[in-house]
Amino acid sequence: MNLWRLEWLRLVRTPRAISLGAVFLAIGMIEPLVTKYESKLFAHVGNGVRIIAPAPTAAGGLNSYVSEAMLVGLILVVVLAAGALTFDASQGRAIFLRTRVASTWQLIAPRVAVTAAAAAVAYLLGTLAAWYEATLLLGTLPATRVLAGAACGAVYLAFAVTVTAFAASFARSTIATAGIAFVILLALPVVGTVHVLARWLPSALVSAPADVVSGAHQLGYFWPALVTAATAAAAGLAIAVRRLNAREI
Repeated sequence: MNLWRLEWLRLVRTPRAISLGAVFLAIGMIEPLVTKYESKLFAHVGNGVRIIAPAPTAAGGLNSYVSEAMLVGLILVVVLAAGALTFDASQGRAIFLRTRVASTWQLIAPRVAVTAAAAAVAYLLGTLAAWYEATLLLGTLPATRVLAGAACGAVYLAFAVTVTAFAASFARSTIATAGIAFVILLALPVVGTVHVLARWLPSALVSAPADVVSGAHQLGYFWPALVTAATAAAAGLAIAVRRLNAREI
């Protein structure tokens, strides 16, 4: 069976596709609602303490979605990617797969591409849900800014999948691979505290959807991060293929 078709079937015939879609859609539907009524929620759980929250806005509702999606959703994406890319975890499966391809690139490419595409689609569906809820409850949002920001978020998730592929060349188990990937992804914002580097790091794309919609930054501000993400993704995949080709089973 064609490896691309096999990976597609693994996505749609297992809970992976449903879990991705359900998580991002749920976050997209819930977060603008929470933003709308957060003052009342705080009043009920504050035990008499008066909490003053800023007036809810449509941009704030979308920002809440982005914050949760890039936390909960990112964890899910990395774990699913790690599960797909650790084909060396089982010696029997590794021998079966590796003896049927000329290069591990033929194993990595469909797994990275399908997982990245699924993550991007799920994120965009969640964005549409959040956009609908925010518009319904809080006010209108400019379509071009919403879609431009969502594209940046989708690129970041695709980058996270390639980071996971890179991590898989250093570990065999799903847990270890996901752990290495998270360390790399968490290290980027720390490096981004150096002001001169902030715009160039892929981690800048995490806040891009909210920043573009709110008007804090124009899409052009994130072009350096987009270029770096694409370059780093290509380099990471090349290194991963080289290392996995040399790995002893």
